[in-house]
Amino acid sequence: MRGEIWTQPKVFAISLICILNFLILWEDRENLKLPQGWKISRLLWEIFLGIGLIATLASPFPWRSLFGQEQMGDGLLYWLLIAIFTLSNSLLLRLHPELACFQLQGLVIGGVILAISIFPQAINWRIDYTATTGQLIQDNILRSTIFQNQQPIGLYSHRGHASFVLAAVAVMTFVGWQWRWIDTPKAATAGILIIPALLLTQTRAGLLALLTASIYLLGRQHYKLLVPATLVCLLVIGITTSTRQINNFPLIKQITSDRVYLWEMANYGISQRPLLGWGMNGFGAAYPYVRHSRTIAKVTRLGDFSFDFQDKNGQMQTRQLPTTKAHNLILDTTLSVGLLGMTSYLALLALCLWQVFNSPYRGIEAVFIAYLVFTFNWFECAQFTHLAWWSLSICGMSRIPKITP
Repeated sequence: MRGEIWTQPKVFAISLICILNFLILWEDRENLKLPQGWKISRLLWEIFLGIGLIATLASPFPWRSLFGQEQMGDGLLYWLLIAIFTLSNSLLLRLHPELACFQLQGLVIGGVILAISIFPQAINWRIDYTATTGQLIQDNILRSTIFQNQQPIGLYSHRGHASFVLAAVAVMTFVGWQWRWIDTPKAATAGILIIPALLLTQTRAGLLALLTASIYLLGRQHYKLLVPATLVCLLVIGITTSTRQINNFPLIKQITSDRVYLWEMANYGISQRPLLGWGMNGFGAAYPYVRHSRTIAKVTRLGDFSFDFQDKNGQMQTRQLPTTKAHNLILDTTLSVGLLGMTSYLALLALCLWQVFNSPYRGIEAVFIAYLVFTFNWFECAQFTHLAWWSLSICGMSRIPKITP
């Protein structure tokens, strides 16, 4: 249900953008020249997707690898879409660099709308902006399957997803203001709405991502501003950690929300299939074999939230699938496409970051830096991953100077 409400519409929108990009590029095909950097990026995408295809074919659950889990949505087809989106937008901005300004402004407007949607949910957790808003299936669960302690979610299926989007848009707002693509009153208005909304999500990863990106952008020149901002963020993170009690876990598990346990299982899963992994959404595919390795003879069905298996006595059983992610970018990617795929993915990231860093649009890479920090203890998801790759599609392949409105 969450995928139908929050994931699929966003993927559909990215698909429409790709179609529009192609139409514009086709009209200007006579003026289009493919730069060497773009060709290298395309090659690395092809290598990564090729390894992903092999991993999908070799996966014990190839259909899951192809389409992804319904809420995460990041199967092989999604990554093909992201490759098309990133590469086509790079070419589009080479031909029409003035569009980068409008794209950034549109994303900031979207972030402001998201921020505004957070405030009513902070007051009344039953608001989820769906057709069944306010309806309950249990005292603490909405009909849309959103739990009370997961609010506020804004326009996403989890407050963690919303927190990254808010952090990313906050960075975009600041960069747009630096480039004079957004004037001071509008940037201030956006910041006044976005920062409190981010705090209301009570998500430490989002705050840490914004803090890291801010330090990267401001550096030593603005240390007088960074020091109090850092202290405030650390204070909020500390308060959030100390007030969130998870099943009476010890301190380290409280601090990491028991991520260490997931990381240990991920490492074991990687050791079983190190080269090509388990296919996209690899943690979900590996979990039954890692968690119940002593009792499972064969997994007969891998669902979105549970799996069926035949035990070694020949009996059929069903178990819950608590999560489909290891909550770490490196571990999740390696579980999905193995060490070969992880190597190609890191090479692709390094190339894209280097291109942006050496372009007239230097600074926007801070969005992806925030993404890397966020996914250190979170994961990639079709609800927001496109924002990070959009920032890398502004790779400065056009030599036209930055545009100011």
